[in-house]
Amino acid sequence: MQTLIDALRKNAEHTHKGITFVRSDGREQPFSYRQIWERAHERACFLRERGIGKGDRIVLALPEPDDFVLTFFGALVAGAVPVPLYPPQTLARLDAYLANLSRIVEVSEAKLLVTGNRPFSSENGVPEAARALFALPSVRAEEIAEAPRVTSTLDVEVRADDLAFLQFTSGSTSSPKGVMVTHGNLEANARAIMFDGLRADPDRDKGVSWLPLYHDMGLIGFVIAPLFAQVPVVLLPPTTFVRRPSSWLDAIHRHRGTITFAPNFAYALAVQSASPRQMEEWDLSCLRALGCGAEPIDAATVRAFMDKFEPAGLKRTAILPSYGLAESTLAVTFADLDDPLTTDTVDPHAILRGRAVKASNGHAIEVVSCGRPFPGHRVEVEDESGRAVGERVIGEIVVEGPSVTPGYFGDPAATRAAFRNGRLYTGDLGYFAEGRLYVCGRSKDLIILRGRNYFPQDIEKIISEVDGVRPSQVAVFTRPRDRADDAHAANGSAPAAPAKAPLAAAPLSSVELASSDERLVAVAEIDNAEHAAMRRAIVAAVHQQMGLRVDEVHFLRRGSLPKTSSGKVRRRETRARLEAGTLALATTGEE
Repeated sequence: MQTLIDALRKNAEHTHKGITFVRSDGREQPFSYRQIWERAHERACFLRERGIGKGDRIVLALPEPDDFVLTFFGALVAGAVPVPLYPPQTLARLDAYLANLSRIVEVSEAKLLVTGNRPFSSENGVPEAARALFALPSVRAEEIAEAPRVTSTLDVEVRADDLAFLQFTSGSTSSPKGVMVTHGNLEANARAIMFDGLRADPDRDKGVSWLPLYHDMGLIGFVIAPLFAQVPVVLLPPTTFVRRPSSWLDAIHRHRGTITFAPNFAYALAVQSASPRQMEEWDLSCLRALGCGAEPIDAATVRAFMDKFEPAGLKRTAILPSYGLAESTLAVTFADLDDPLTTDTVDPHAILRGRAVKASNGHAIEVVSCGRPFPGHRVEVEDESGRAVGERVIGEIVVEGPSVTPGYFGDPAATRAAFRNGRLYTGDLGYFAEGRLYVCGRSKDLIILRGRNYFPQDIEKIISEVDGVRPSQVAVFTRPRDRADDAHAANGSAPAAPAKAPLAAAPLSSVELASSDERLVAVAEIDNAEHAAMRRAIVAAVHQQMGLRVDEVHFLRRGSLPKTSSGKVRRRETRARLEAGTLALATTGEE
């Protein structure tokens, strides 16, 4: 086995290839593989001098890509276990951020915190919920960068089953879970991505990414995996993309990038932000792999992206939908390289019964193919009793192979729930058709109303298409109904719900059940609009297309919908914050 440290050491032979770091002020800093190895080794010695040994956890909250990557590698060379975390983006809700970071410090039993050049502080002193964080020894990025050059050599023995780093999942902030990624996991998944999936060529390929490095798709997909294939990359700060989404495509054009990935929402933002003048200047014919993953993939969004940028040379076969999750290191399936977008149009009524039947009329749900499993890995779809189901039957996606991680750090109960006999029970629902995997949604997000199953993504898509609603800025969930709710609902514009029907069998036993005793709630960010009219339009659209009544509609301020670090909607957090009265509700345009 070749570990990541072995790959770093071997790549140090090259002085003409490496990583180009783009800092938040726009400065580009190219580092050759040799320079990366030297800087990583120096930082490893710095950490060793401060008592960091093999297996010690180090929390990294670093906004600049060069600081992050070089310190991450330095920790590995020292034998330590880095714990990547997102740095605070704004001062808004800083205390909540510090409390979450403190919980992760406690869970990981970290020994050191490495921050940007501005140390953490709170205007209100040390919050009670963040005491573990402020008690942790810390160093700033500049202290490590300015460490003296060293001549000593570190040679820490690393085995395949040794822990490489902890990837904290982007789920509920109340109970953070650290996925234990081993060196063997990294090698297996990196090679599957670069060689089986992308068929990478170090002489022609170059990666371009703005993805957060504290998230697995950015860190593994564009830092670790390319190292195993000696593919150079360009790393932009996520804040650059957020401020100017067109910077992503501009970087691909300027650096002649051949490989890039992004979540679905980024494709929509890029379409909105690119100007005709930029389109005339760009040549995107270099791009051969345009990955999409980390959140549900909307076929219409991807097509709009391809339609807009095809005149700039973008090949329609470049699109590469994929499926993955941190518990399987990163990637599980890739679409076939050089194939156009593949989708499945299925009967929405059959979907509700757990079957993906081909649609035979104008009413259909379009599901994007996420491709096929990697060689050496096995993916099955199982029913609630653990039996593999047949073609076009919806069930839980189960993954097996060398990319499946050992579990969650310090959390045996959560590990037992998701990892059994070397197999990962993902909690995602999907089905196979003609050998391709189609992902429908999360079992824990599944809504059951009056005996029928609904995927919240389908309802959210309908609402997103209502004029005035910000695309992909919608969350749908249920909450219990009471008599006061029924009296309030009598004034709604949707038809009354039918009487409660017997509960039909759900695909999985772990779903959060809802019935006619549950209210269907929609939360959305909207552009300036009159709220009463928007509510009527949303209720009418959902009822017309799904036959469902939306009982509550709430509008949020721009940018305030709770999301994970990878852009996924946090439905349960949105519901909890709505009930606690802490959502940033919009006040303009109110009736």
